[in-house]
Amino acid sequence: MSSQLSGLLPHAAPMLLVDELISSTEHSAVIGVAIRDSYPFTQGNVGTWLGMELMAQSAAVLSKIRSQQKSDKPTLGFLLGCRSFIAHMPTFTPGQQILVEIELDPESQGQATISASGVIKDISGRLLCEGVLTLFEPHDDALYLSK
Repeated sequence: MSSQLSGLLPHAAPMLLVDELISSTEHSAVIGVAIRDSYPFTQGNVGTWLGMELMAQSAAVLSKIRSQQKSDKPTLGFLLGCRSFIAHMPTFTPGQQILVEIELDPESQGQATISASGVIKDISGRLLCEGVLTLFEPHDDALYLSK
C-alpha cells in the first residue's frame, strides 16, 4: 500500500506506517491507517505497542503541515518518550482501519521539544490506545545527519 503522506515524513517503506490525512486544524489532525501484517518487528502479530509510533508519525505530519514549510524535503523529528500510554487491547488486526487523532500542545509551538496527546480509535469510534508523547524537532537537521 502506498501512503499519501510519503512526502511529509522522512520515513520510507516499510517504516512509513501512516497512510492518509483525513483532517487537520492548526493544532490537531486525524490520520487514517490501514494496519498491515508486514510491518517490521511484528512477525504477523501487530501489537498495540506500535500505537506509539503511529501517534509519533501522525504528530510529525501535523507538525510539517503546521510549520507550512515550502521545502519538499521532510524534516527530522525524534520520539523522545511516551507517558501514560494505555493500550485497551493487546493487538491490532491486519486489515483493520484505524484513526489516529493527534493534538500538539499549542504552548510548544516553535519549541524544539513538543508535547502531543494522541488517541487511536477504530472506525466505529472504539478507543484502542491513548498516550502523551514527547517529541524533539531539531532546528537544524544537518546536525543530526551523517555526511
